[in-house]
Amino acid sequence: IASFKIAALQKSLDDSVPLSELELANKQYNELTTKYRDMLQKDNLLVQRTTNLEHMESENASLKEQINSLNKELEITKEKLHTVEQAWDQTTKLGGDNAMDKATKAITNSEIVSISKKITVLEMKELNERQRAEHSQRMYEHLRNTLKQVEERNFELETKFAEV
Repeated sequence: IASFKIAALQKSLDDSVPLSELELANKQYNELTTKYRDMLQKDNLLVQRTTNLEHMESENASLKEQINSLNKELEITKEKLHTVEQAWDQTTKLGGDNAMDKATKAITNSEIVSISKKITVLEMKELNERQRAEHSQRMYEHLRNTLKQVEERNFELETKFAEV
């Protein structure tokens, strides 16, 4: 029985690994785990930076679009002002030559003011609707891009999970 136990212990000893090799393997495993964790943290940081960069780029593009639309509005307003000034100059020239009475001029002026107010209100409504439509379009594009990014990240994570 003793020789059988010694043989079993010798076989067990032959199958075992020296303690120094086990410690070396554990040390290498811990180093690899640390490197992998650091790599994952760097990857997450890069993903965050990329997301922030893309968000800033989309915001920059949105602001450029707003600047362009404001410039267009400014041009339209300048043209309208120029047209009104020309009309005013022409009416003052004709008003001095004509013998219109003050009551007719007052009625004409009040009609001009009333029409101007109506035009202004309609232009403001149009501008409001255009801005709402542009904002909705930008938000749609932003959400679509975000969804694409989430899907890509999900695919990457599924791939990494499958590898692990």
